[in-house]
Amino acid sequence: MYGLLLENFRSVLLEKYGETVWNKIVEKSGTRHHTFATHKVYSEDIMVRLIQAALEVTNASRETLTEEIGLHFLGFIGQYGYDRILKVLGRHMRDFLNGLDNLHEYLRFTYPKLKAPSFFCENETESGLTLHYRSSRKGFLYYVIGQIKAVGQFFYHIEVDVEVLEYNENKEGSYALFQLTFDNSVYMETRRRPKRHSVISLNGDTGSLKIPMEIFYEVFPFHIVFDRDMAISSTGNSLEAILPALPGKTIVSQFTLIRPFVHFTWENVGCHDLFFS
Repeated sequence: MYGLLLENFRSVLLEKYGETVWNKIVEKSGTRHHTFATHKVYSEDIMVRLIQAALEVTNASRETLTEEIGLHFLGFIGQYGYDRILKVLGRHMRDFLNGLDNLHEYLRFTYPKLKAPSFFCENETESGLTLHYRSSRKGFLYYVIGQIKAVGQFFYHIEVDVEVLEYNENKEGSYALFQLTFDNSVYMETRRRPKRHSVISLNGDTGSLKIPMEIFYEVFPFHIVFDRDMAISSTGNSLEAILPALPGKTIVSQFTLIRPFVHFTWENVGCHDLFFS
């Protein structure tokens, strides 16, 4: 875990309870870390031990404490300039949520050992949407809830009501399904907006874009074509030079889906932006 998350935890406890209480928490946790370097990687159990110690020292509930830490996260990272990155994720709350996985991929350039969660949206209406959350970590449910509420308040000036529809933990991490209720009228506006043709065919006429396969292969030398059975039928020339034996094999046997954290099926391919290796 990067020190950025731990230092945020420290700043919240210092602001709310003071340095004396923070020192008691550190002593009780046995971590011996009073401050944290934001780009340094620390043991995963440090946060767990600090939270448990904080609960015992302050008598706060786990839900209240972790949600408050999440609420303060945006303000905390603002001093490092990351708020400017978050603000460009989208003009509206729905755009921000749909772009979270892309944001985490971008942050890997700065934090290469980042263990980022995965999010994706479904069932969008003018009054909200459902949000899927998956993480290799456990115990961050209310921390995430706090972050979601903070995004709505500080970036979009709206109140977001978060209801937990489902939550479970297993050896692989945790999964939650949230119902987010907020003013999402912009979604209906996009549905009512007249569709415009935005592509031009090669002969100059407006309409469907038609490209001969040989040109497609040349433009996308690293492409992979696979069918409903997930069987690879062809690959681009550059990819073929590296992995010549791919055609005929299933894509799920040769690649691992990185995000979102969903099953690599034909149905999910059409619903999400996929990153795999």
